[in-house]
Amino acid sequence: MFPCLTASASFTFHHLDLRVRLQSACVCYSIAKVSLDIRPGSRKKRFKHLMEETEGHGGAATAPAVSSDAVAVSDEKRRQLLEKIRSRASSAPIKDEFIDFQRFNQLYGDQNNREGKPTATKEDSQEPPQKRQKKSGQNKKRPRPKRDPPHTRLCLNVSMGKVCVYGDKCKFSHEVADLMKKKLPDIGPKCYNFDTFGRCPFGLMCRYGASHIGPDFENVVDESRLVDPASLTHNQLTLELKRSLRKKSAPFPKSEVYLQTLPRKGRGKKKEAHDTLVANTLLSDCVKSKPCSEKGLDNSISKTTESFIRSNSEGGVPSADVTTAQPEVPQGSGKTSPEVGSSVSDEGILQDSSNVSVIQNGGSDSIVVSRTPSAVRSIPETSEAIPIIPAEGAETVKTPSPIKLIGEDQSVVSSGIVDPGANGLMDMSLSETVNGPREKKSLDVDGKLLLAPLTTVGNLPFRRICKRYGADITCGEMAMCTNLLMGQACEWALLRRHHTEDVFGVQLCGAFPDTMTKCAELLSSRLELDFIDINVGCPIDLVYHKGAGTGLMNRMPKFEQIVRGMSSVMDIPLSVKLRTGVLENKNMAHTVIPKLYDWGASVVTVHGRSREARYTRSADWGYLKACAQVAQPHPFIGNGDILSFEDANDHFQNSGSAGLMIARGALIKPWIFTEIKEQRHWDISSGERLDLLRDFSNYGLEHWGSDSQGVEKTRRFLLEWLSFLHRYIPVGLLERLPQRINERPPYYIGRNDLETMMASANCEDWVKISEMLLGPIPDDFIFLPKHKANSYK
Repeated sequence: MFPCLTASASFTFHHLDLRVRLQSACVCYSIAKVSLDIRPGSRKKRFKHLMEETEGHGGAATAPAVSSDAVAVSDEKRRQLLEKIRSRASSAPIKDEFIDFQRFNQLYGDQNNREGKPTATKEDSQEPPQKRQKKSGQNKKRPRPKRDPPHTRLCLNVSMGKVCVYGDKCKFSHEVADLMKKKLPDIGPKCYNFDTFGRCPFGLMCRYGASHIGPDFENVVDESRLVDPASLTHNQLTLELKRSLRKKSAPFPKSEVYLQTLPRKGRGKKKEAHDTLVANTLLSDCVKSKPCSEKGLDNSISKTTESFIRSNSEGGVPSADVTTAQPEVPQGSGKTSPEVGSSVSDEGILQDSSNVSVIQNGGSDSIVVSRTPSAVRSIPETSEAIPIIPAEGAETVKTPSPIKLIGEDQSVVSSGIVDPGANGLMDMSLSETVNGPREKKSLDVDGKLLLAPLTTVGNLPFRRICKRYGADITCGEMAMCTNLLMGQACEWALLRRHHTEDVFGVQLCGAFPDTMTKCAELLSSRLELDFIDINVGCPIDLVYHKGAGTGLMNRMPKFEQIVRGMSSVMDIPLSVKLRTGVLENKNMAHTVIPKLYDWGASVVTVHGRSREARYTRSADWGYLKACAQVAQPHPFIGNGDILSFEDANDHFQNSGSAGLMIARGALIKPWIFTEIKEQRHWDISSGERLDLLRDFSNYGLEHWGSDSQGVEKTRRFLLEWLSFLHRYIPVGLLERLPQRINERPPYYIGRNDLETMMASANCEDWVKISEMLLGPIPDDFIFLPKHKANSYK
């Protein structure tokens, strides 16, 4: 409990005159805990009075009445305060009649009084000066919600009226009568799950159980409207898959093929290139000195090549495609042709990481470098190729490889894929080797509005809200690939898809090609997805310092391996979302975008800020226009600071973006998709917004559950969303349209009490809104907002 409340700050709320409460209350808040003293007898009256207040307020712009006990502000003081408000560059233009001048007068008066007092000298002060508390950034040490031990919770099977398969060994309680006595009172008379599906999946533990719990503690089922809730969502983690992931027995055939082509740990590019050049030199000397016999290479270099092969094998480098191909030997000649790719060192078939193929045709030899992924990565494009001179009379097999072969005249001999000739050798790309020739599905983003992947707040209930208001493409929250590969149920829950999301993708975050490639193969083969996105835009330190998120922009070799690997194992489009760069004023996205398309990405999205800028300043759409130009003819998506249909129209017409991705704009006003498509400003009333929050709460009870644990989880996600939703300024209160995303309004009074409460930046007011929808908070309820700036004012 944190008292420090004056008598005028009455939190019993027998009436809801918020103007008086905000003007006269002197409240000392603690940012560590929210604890409200609300008497049960007055709670229903308060909710009923508030609902009566909101009815009949359709949003008409009427000047609010000033309370009689409020301190009057003179016209001269009012003019001075208005000048201070207007002088702020980031201040939203609120109409004068809605500005709370009394609160500003108190604020500036306190500041002037503090400034007028003499400052104590260092000698006079006995206590050390207190460090000023930072009110920006994240609350990194937020308390985690406590969960009741299993023995105090009712078994879900027993709650549903079923027989528990674990019997006496079940860790949950089977004592129905005892737990029903300890159960918290119901929140409301109607259960959303029961009314929607004909049966509540949480049975006796439902906090709205009055509508479906019988007198003998049986869970009532309405057969006439029975629907399975699981049939409406997809991408759930099955028990079989969970076990295989935790036992590390899940197969990743495509990823294993790709990962074998990458340099192993401890073998950098210089080492790989050196080994390749040594192998080419040895084979070149062999060809120039004496044609190789059918049994093997010349004995003069056999020891050297064997030691070279042995060093590569001990280093863990996978065997390369150095093979000996021979023409067909007639039957009865007593000679057999060794199989292509067989590692018979005694027979003279050289295997190493150089991917050099020795093709023998009778008495003539020719050396080619085939185009396999390991060869591509073992010799950098900048490295100089060694001249390889074929033996006299040898027929040169042209190999269209990115590794250039230079003849005696220093001209390029060939490039590309080995053409199948008389020897029947053909080197295919990785994707063709694994799957055969295939074509990926395309992702149509032309003229589309995309909901950005939003951590914490971009959950399934919120996406359903945005989809209802007109979002074309939705994406799940950022999921860590390592947690997915470990089979963590909480991470897999981020991938769930509602049936209304017709175009849906997930975003993966990781720092290494092995985990990212395996995760992409797993998700694309087992889940119902339309695309997979790579997170290269997350700016938070925890992700960045591990090399993921924007950290990949500093690790281009790993970045390339991740994109190439994920693209090679997926049949669905691969998209990449990144920022303009890591440092401010050092943009680098325009140099990365063309490479991403070459590596296999189908769509690229750029957020118009750097990692250093985070979410400050304005998005640089001038730079995004340059990025869209270098992306041509591939689709490009712009992202940043879209909060109105005017912003969307301007970016569609001038930036060259095929589609627009909306992030914070959708959190502040999810009806922005409707505004863009209908080309209008929607002056949505406070009652309509409350209905919107009620729908979110119902979706949350369906998704997270209607028992006590599900109700509190729904409440927490609702409060996280309200930390953004309160930034919305009603259209009728603005002097100028549209509202800019980085503009902050001065203290203002809404057109009714509910509108004033929804505009509050005080976390306690958000909790009160949640109580209107999800009932009173428990005694031990703790909530600390994600961002310090949203904690308390």
